[in-house]
Amino acid sequence: MMTLQLMLMQCDGRRIQLLPAWPDDWTADFKLHAPYQTTVEGHVERGKVNGLKVVPTDRAKDVIVVNSRTN
Repeated sequence: MMTLQLMLMQCDGRRIQLLPAWPDDWTADFKLHAPYQTTVEGHVERGKVNGLKVVPTDRAKDVIVVNSRTN
């Protein structure tokens, strides 16, 4: 389960990277805990994140989607 979490989200300092190693053809709903009392929740399908919710909201600026299909 830890491997799946790392495929979905990796944290480096305050930066939160989503989908750094997530296959484009996998689908998932996720709710993960990040540093600084942060929760990241959403849905990934076809390499795109939908319904992204970051709590607290001021941490949303630290979230980077690194999967190339979302750009």
